Amino acid sequence: MVTFMTEIFAECARRYPELDGIQTDRIRYPNTNFSFSQISRTSYMNETGGTDPLNIAESDPEWEDFVVWRERQTSDLAQAVYQAIKAENPACLVSSAVAPPYMLDGSSDKYQDWPAWGKEKSVDLLCPMLYVSLDASSYWLDRCLSVFNSPLRIAPGFSIQEEYQPNVDNLISLNNAIKNKNMSGIVIWYYGYLSDSLKQNIKSFLFSTTTGTFHKSPTVDDMDTHYTCQRNMIQTPGGYKDYYHTGVPGSTFSWCIPLYISGDYSLQVYIPEDWSGADTLRYTVTWQNQEETVSVYRHKSGTWLTLLKRFFNYDDSVTVSVSGSNTGLIVADAIRLKQKEPLRIIDAFTPDPYNLNLFFNNPLKEDENRAADFSIFPDLTVNAFTLDTGNPSIATLTTSGFDPGISYTVTAFGLTDAEGDVSDTLFFTFQYHAGLDTVIDNTDSFFAVQSGTWSEESSAEGFMGDNYLTTPAGDGTARVFWRYAPPVSGLYRISALFPSDPGFASDAMYILKEGIAYDTLSVDQSQPGKNSHVLGTQWLDAGTYAVVKLHNKCPQSPEKKVVADAVRFTRVFPSSLKPDNTGEELPCSFELSDNYPNPFNNHTRFSYVLRKEGEISLRIYNLQGKEVISHAESHTPGQYSLELDFSALTSGIYFYRASAHGVNITGKMLYIK
Repeated sequence: MVTFMTEIFAECARRYPELDGIQTDRIRYPNTNFSFSQISRTSYMNETGGTDPLNIAESDPEWEDFVVWRERQTSDLAQAVYQAIKAENPACLVSSAVAPPYMLDGSSDKYQDWPAWGKEKSVDLLCPMLYVSLDASSYWLDRCLSVFNSPLRIAPGFSIQEEYQPNVDNLISLNNAIKNKNMSGIVIWYYGYLSDSLKQNIKSFLFSTTTGTFHKSPTVDDMDTHYTCQRNMIQTPGGYKDYYHTGVPGSTFSWCIPLYISGDYSLQVYIPEDWSGADTLRYTVTWQNQEETVSVYRHKSGTWLTLLKRFFNYDDSVTVSVSGSNTGLIVADAIRLKQKEPLRIIDAFTPDPYNLNLFFNNPLKEDENRAADFSIFPDLTVNAFTLDTGNPSIATLTTSGFDPGISYTVTAFGLTDAEGDVSDTLFFTFQYHAGLDTVIDNTDSFFAVQSGTWSEESSAEGFMGDNYLTTPAGDGTARVFWRYAPPVSGLYRISALFPSDPGFASDAMYILKEGIAYDTLSVDQSQPGKNSHVLGTQWLDAGTYAVVKLHNKCPQSPEKKVVADAVRFTRVFPSSLKPDNTGEELPCSFELSDNYPNPFNNHTRFSYVLRKEGEISLRIYNLQGKEVISHAESHTPGQYSLELDFSALTSGIYFYRASAHGVNITGKMLYIK
């Protein structure tokens, strides 16, 4: 059985190298009445020379030997699984859901000695399942640390079943308690209990800001006594968290950094902003049987300084100590290992026939990369290279022009990233597509009525096509759906289009399928003049289907109708998206709404917002890349609209490019006479 289990986990790690991690569960006994089979009894007697377990009473001193032997069986299995996974993919995080401390002794003992797993490095991350109330959580967190005193390798789990009162305030309190104990994170069980409202509250309040994952950026603060030791150092307010330490020459401070996965790392130290002392700090780094000494000149404070860059294995033990020059105080604050992925191209997007936008996983260094560093096959000339001033992970190549339906390969030679590292040669294959803005109407073959009775109507304003469908608000059993097959992989903005009327629902429920997960969004269809709503932006893979559903459960609009009209899928690029990856919404100096209507006859209108005084330019291009309309004007801060007249042009697809304050937004529109 051990061989069978380890081979399964090894196969998962081998066949799916893109997995960030694998979690085990139930490597334990159900209760104390197990392991009395002939095979187990024989193994115990052969390995220990002990008595047949059937003849050992719980009051017998040998009973404890039998308990230890059974615990060793689960520990050996955990270690075998861990080693099998790491042998296939040392960059895979191995975690384990383990029994809480109250299931480690007595009649409920699971014979799962997971503290030994941590000490023996048979797991990267332990997730004790603490199915307890909020009032008891602090006690059980301390119990976990009492049996395994390494908080950065513990991420306790809490249930969101109704009996444990899983409201967002309780979860925030739990998360804060975990942070205060320097544990690596929180695990929430189970996904099946995650309601739409709780999920939204967790995203908005519990995990409202993004941060580096603990296993790819392990960080040890100077106040974390589990991983530090010091001599003759003085605690001072400020620094990375609440305090940092200083010391006179002869004082010492050292950190021990836990590693979880193998990879290329930058070893970095944090220098407090308000500290003044020795100009040169000397760090000694040791791992395995190696040692390296690095002297760092304190050229800047309040930031991270890189000591060295190298490859570390998941089983390396990395220790760093600091000392200073003969004069001046030394300082010790936080230290971290930051894993850095090699530079690669994530996405390529052609907003028009002449420009190629490239999205990199790491920012590029300004003034270090040129058009000559790129080539595009077949037979294209790269005329210019422009790095996005707001996001240096995005670059634009201006070319001699793309043709539809041709597969192109862009090659980048030795690019320099923001940290000064030079990349290997990069390749990315793409196609120029003129038709990556698709509207699926209720009369389209990719639309279907799944259930319920839906009636055709055409009296409200702002609908697409010949008509739209309605059904009375109800219990959610009347359903429709739209499907879209993206021609190329990439980011797509998905928008609901509908006529608006006060008689329509203010809480129409759209369901956006993303992988195996679903997002439910409430959309107001009752506001006059508002005929679209962005449901979200997703990465869609070519060869798959994106699915949007709509049902008639509208608790806030029980007497109204639900409208099913159209859904729009628009290929977009990160530079055209509003920033949404931080806790607070970042103000954008220039925002542009999609032109409306689109498709249109003769006239269409753009709405835009300028948050500071400046000029906006709007240029329209035909499919051949020729500029056919150009408009520019200056504004004070405010909201504006611009109507364009296409009556002198021929029907067809056109591209727009709007620019203001260094922000460029592109899109596509369809003119029908």
